[in-house]
Amino acid sequence: MAETDVSIIYVNWNCSGEMLGSIDSVRALAKGCACEIIVVDNNSSENLAPLEQPGIRLIRSPRNGGFGAGCNLGAQAAAGKYLLFLNPDTILQNDAPDILFRFMEDHPGTGACGPTVLNDDGSVSYGAGRRCLSLINDILEHTSLCFRFPRVPFIGRPYYGNWDHRSTREVECLVGACMMFRKNAFRDLGGFDEQFFLYCEEVDVCRRTLRSGYAIHYVHTARVMHECRKSTMQYYGTYHKIVMQYLKSCHIYFRKNSGRIHARIWRCCIGLIYAAKYLRRRRPEDREIAGWGFSRV
Repeated sequence: MAETDVSIIYVNWNCSGEMLGSIDSVRALAKGCACEIIVVDNNSSENLAPLEQPGIRLIRSPRNGGFGAGCNLGAQAAAGKYLLFLNPDTILQNDAPDILFRFMEDHPGTGACGPTVLNDDGSVSYGAGRRCLSLINDILEHTSLCFRFPRVPFIGRPYYGNWDHRSTREVECLVGACMMFRKNAFRDLGGFDEQFFLYCEEVDVCRRTLRSGYAIHYVHTARVMHECRKSTMQYYGTYHKIVMQYLKSCHIYFRKNSGRIHARIWRCCIGLIYAAKYLRRRRPEDREIAGWGFSRV
């Protein structure tokens, strides 16, 4: 067994309190393999003294370059054979690092894997194992059709809606809240693309992982709870601003992976969907998103 099997990497921006709760769960439950804990601070304004303790390697970034940039800094410093990117608002429910580590050791063709992710109400998050973004998948998601009719084979395809996420299988994409990569594969891929400040960076790197010939697996026996958007809400302040950030990242993703014309078509589709929502609900947020969809970039 390597001196360090798994490097657990956190990215912090003014959320050290909840991160320490996550680290406590790692210390209590991650016993099966040799782990190190790396915290990359993205130029927080908070006092970082609570993170300056034995067993935590603190890396201070001079800027807030976003989630992917912070993860890349942690990966550069990592000693482990595997990299486990873990959000500050996650709590281990079992020895997920060891379960994922053993799975990767037994499946050398797998480049990345992730656990069952539980919402804070205990329900299973289908987003932890989903398909990559595509024009069709995004239309099904933003029209809410895939959520209203999840078990219809084609309509439920973005989140594999006819699968209950309680078994292990290959998937196209993992959620960034908890994902393990083979370090050599991650570095060969060039890490996360830092033009994504937040959102879609995990979809992009998963797409590149698949294209490089590696498989991606969802491992249901590893379990992590995620208090979704808790730290993100602190940064953006409102859910609407989070949605806008997600859409801007989606535009970057489509432009990068499918070209400008495809990205333009995707934006027009988003504009039409939210224009229809505005006519039905009269919410100014829908009108803003519709306007953004039709605007020229």
